[in-house]
Amino acid sequence: MASFLYLLFFFFFFFFFSPFLSCSMASSPSPSPSSLIQSTCSLTSNYDFCVATLQSDPHSLKANDVRSLSTIAVTMASATAKSTSRYATAQAKNATEAAAARSGFRTCAEKYRYAGEALRSALDSLAGENYDYAYVHVSAAQEYASACGRLYQRSSGVAYPDAMAEREEDLKRLCGTAMDIISQLG
Repeated sequence: MASFLYLLFFFFFFFFFSPFLSCSMASSPSPSPSSLIQSTCSLTSNYDFCVATLQSDPHSLKANDVRSLSTIAVTMASATAKSTSRYATAQAKNATEAAAARSGFRTCAEKYRYAGEALRSALDSLAGENYDYAYVHVSAAQEYASACGRLYQRSSGVAYPDAMAEREEDLKRLCGTAMDIISQLG
């Protein structure tokens, strides 16, 4: 009889209290940034953006040096350039856009394609420990993003779309962070 009561108590406890225990464990705060990410980002122009960006990539948890973090930052910038080039290409093919706007989007697609190429070159330079060249390539990618807005308005004569302006700012911030990190190398 005592073992039955013990068993009943166990099941009661398990079924009624275990969901509360698992919820409290699941809602624990996210891990704090690693000391490598903190120390690296503390030397950048935008600490919070740097930490959030690096922490958003699961590879950063395994990074063991600043070069690894710079590679992660450049890779993220490269992905942004690639997706923006695809977006601009799709908008250039959009039949509902005015011909002038399509021309502006074609210009931007080309500039973001060049930005992607520059960022791939930066990754090659990082792999070869040519940090000055890596910095120059990332800087070029940042300038290609800036050129998109200027050339869009010049070639199309219409206002620069907000969606492109946001993408431009994203890439420029990513490139700025990557350059700040690369500056810490060699």
